Amino acid sequence: MKSWKAVFFMIATGCFLFSAAQPNKLPDYFETAIPKGWVTDTLITGDLNKDLQPDAVLVIRNTSVRNFKLHDGLGQDTLDLNPRRLMIYFREGKGYRKVLSTDKFLPSVNSAVTPCLSDPFVDGSIGIDKGVLKMGFHYWLSCGSYEVTDRDYRFRFQHGRFELIGLDVSSLHRASGETSTTSYNFMTGKKQEISGGNEFFPENDHPGERWSVIKKRPLFDLAAMTDETVKNRDL
Repeated sequence: MKSWKAVFFMIATGCFLFSAAQPNKLPDYFETAIPKGWVTDTLITGDLNKDLQPDAVLVIRNTSVRNFKLHDGLGQDTLDLNPRRLMIYFREGKGYRKVLSTDKFLPSVNSAVTPCLSDPFVDGSIGIDKGVLKMGFHYWLSCGSYEVTDRDYRFRFQHGRFELIGLDVSSLHRASGETSTTSYNFMTGKKQEISGGNEFFPENDHPGERWSVIKKRPLFDLAAMTDETVKNRDL
């Protein structure tokens, strides 16, 4: 006999694939860009290369059953480790030209390393504002930590690639209410740190600000980044 977890796994993945196989209707051009077995998470448009044309950012996700894993510990019983793919297209005439495709940067729905982690990719994770591509990930764990972290990246198309020009890292402790934010401006080489805030207790809310200079280095290229690239670097 199959264990109850194995049965649940089969039901869960089957239901997921059934619902995921019916995404919202996309323009025909982007429908043809989606490989078999992948579904759409997000499609947004906006000018990214200053030509006043509506460029496009498409996020798709694989749905292979091979990438669903049973988990016996705390957290999710079934982990969806399927990759997400980020694709960026520039509008040219009546069509589009793909200028970036990467499976490395966007987080999967679940994490094998941190099974208590909720999907960091939420509604509104990607946007375009004044030519800047913004991507934000929300890290919230149902067990193992009270810390909630938001990482908000800003990329600009320059020098023929999408370069990381800014990063904000914000944290909230769900028990104490303590908050902090660190903002990096890689164009100016400045770092702003705000600490000592408190979301829950006004009497403890005393934020302080500190500015410093960060090490100058070549700007990160989105095409070569993973979601761990900046985390593992001394900024």
